[in-house]
Amino acid sequence: MNKLKWWLRIVGGFYLLLGLSGLLISSFNPEMYAGGLPPAQAGDELAVAASMDMNLFVMLVFIVLGVMMFVASRDPARARFFIWAMVCLEFFAYTVVNVIWTVRGWENTVPIIVLHLLFGATGFMFLRQTKAE
Repeated sequence: MNKLKWWLRIVGGFYLLLGLSGLLISSFNPEMYAGGLPPAQAGDELAVAASMDMNLFVMLVFIVLGVMMFVASRDPARARFFIWAMVCLEFFAYTVVNVIWTVRGWENTVPIIVLHLLFGATGFMFLRQTKAE
């Protein structure tokens, strides 16, 4: 269970860092946020506003999930279903969305894809290992 505890803390910390930094950048420096959009969207005021609205929701979700992961790390044995849900999100939501964003022109998504695959694979592996214990 120690591996799952640390997996929850590390991935939860990443989620909190990502959520808080994304929230702060889009809230306090919208020009910087717009500069990170694909060129076709960066010059379109409506596209920037829509992206920022979506970003607000996504960053709040990351913050909530990060906090929940820290809470779950206190007793990972009771949080196995939640951990499975997080592993599924890593593989079937976050990785897929980042691949789509890459195809649509977003830059620098490959390192994020690698992180999501790493988080999903290690979470899956640690869940399987603790089942055997």
